Amino acid sequence: MKSRCVTCPPSKIASASGFPAAASALRKLTGPSLTVPSSQHLIAFGLGVSSYLTTARGMTRAPKVNLTISSSQSKVMSTEATSSPGPSYSPLKGWVIWAVATLFVVYQLIIQNGFGAISDNVKKDLDLSLESTGILSASFLLVYSMMQLPVGLILDRVNARIALGTSALICGVLVYFFSQADTLLSAIALRACIGAAAAFAFTGAGVIARRWIPPSQFALAMGFIDFSFGLGAVIGDAGFEAWLAHGTWRELLRLMAIIGVVLGFLILIVVQNRPPRGSHNAPGHRPETVSLGESLRALGSSKQVWMGMIFYAGMCGTMFSFGGLWNIRLQEAFGFSVQDSVSLNSILFLGMGLSAPIWGGISDRLGRRKPILVIGGGGSVLMSAIIIFTPWAPFPYVAAVMFIHGMFLGTSVVVFAAVCEKVNREYSGAAIGIVNASGCFFGAVLQVIPSLLLDGKEAGDLAVFQRAMAIFTVFHVLAFIAALCMQETRPGWAREQQEEDD
Repeated sequence: MKSRCVTCPPSKIASASGFPAAASALRKLTGPSLTVPSSQHLIAFGLGVSSYLTTARGMTRAPKVNLTISSSQSKVMSTEATSSPGPSYSPLKGWVIWAVATLFVVYQLIIQNGFGAISDNVKKDLDLSLESTGILSASFLLVYSMMQLPVGLILDRVNARIALGTSALICGVLVYFFSQADTLLSAIALRACIGAAAAFAFTGAGVIARRWIPPSQFALAMGFIDFSFGLGAVIGDAGFEAWLAHGTWRELLRLMAIIGVVLGFLILIVVQNRPPRGSHNAPGHRPETVSLGESLRALGSSKQVWMGMIFYAGMCGTMFSFGGLWNIRLQEAFGFSVQDSVSLNSILFLGMGLSAPIWGGISDRLGRRKPILVIGGGGSVLMSAIIIFTPWAPFPYVAAVMFIHGMFLGTSVVVFAAVCEKVNREYSGAAIGIVNASGCFFGAVLQVIPSLLLDGKEAGDLAVFQRAMAIFTVFHVLAFIAALCMQETRPGWAREQQEEDD
């Protein structure tokens, strides 16, 4: 390949190569009788002397100057140091990896929320009471919530690809065994184990987002994860209900088991743990790890973490319990058919899913978190009261209120950004896990409490249902208060950057 000489300004070459000192030494050695050519003609000699002297003295290798380029190239290569930064990666690659990891969240919500659609069939098949059905439904979320903090700590320390892929595989296998359950005890044990395996889904997707997505787009990514929540819930509600018109719940779960196994292998193939070391735009790369005690102390001493837990318990805790089980029964008590009740419940999740990325994007664009949380908390109080205590209304009116309520619930995704931006980066997995744990734990508790308040009066009048459902409005009020008490943050690594600057 032919090359040509590149003419560089003498001042730049002198500063890069140390040429003046070499030329001066040459004049002293040869005497005044030697005519020294111009600087451009002595470039090669100056570079050679400079490189030789610095190497001989054990000094750090001098920066290299590219003096030739290929004839096929159209521009001169600039001066560069030998210690060039590591490889970069395309932002699209990060989003693809995150998207595949988020498919596990969709799967989790399908098998979690779909139980509301098949609960009557399971109840009849296993000969369960209303209380037993509530306990069976809650067993998933109860174990799921208990696993969130351990899962977050695990994901901060192990390969996220292996953890997510393996847990998805296990989840699929357990769903198959649940489809074969024939007693209440075996059904509770298997559904609880499914909750333990699925516990890696949301926190894992959040950790992948924290590592692969730029910090300025983290709330947007979490919003899309919440969108996947809504998508999975709608598929679980409407999809399961449509399936039951042609098949049994056991056949349906066997199909979901196959999907879970395929998903596990897909995650193992596509997802990567972290961006390459030294990447220019590796937003979440941090090789250091911290001890379990450090993580617990840092999170336990943070007011922001505690307020975030209360907020998420009041918002998504009610979403998991009210939308996951009791909303369908409440709408039936209002007089709607089973199909209409399932549709109304799906609209609730649809509103949350569609609005979550919008709220996340608005928060990232504004550079603020607290106003979004306050709006969501206050709006949820109002919408919850309307849904539960308003007398019967036509389907379109109730559907509109459900969608608006879901939109306010969609603001809950911003709490993860508000919490993560107040703790160090290496605690992000544990922070996401513990906040999500609060929502899941109270989601499980709130699935059981209404059944206790109903006191076995499954066929009771509407007033009985309304009094039992009031607990959900109370939790929305707690979420609103927590939002008012939270501190404002801004997108990125604000606290950590400030500490490093200090």
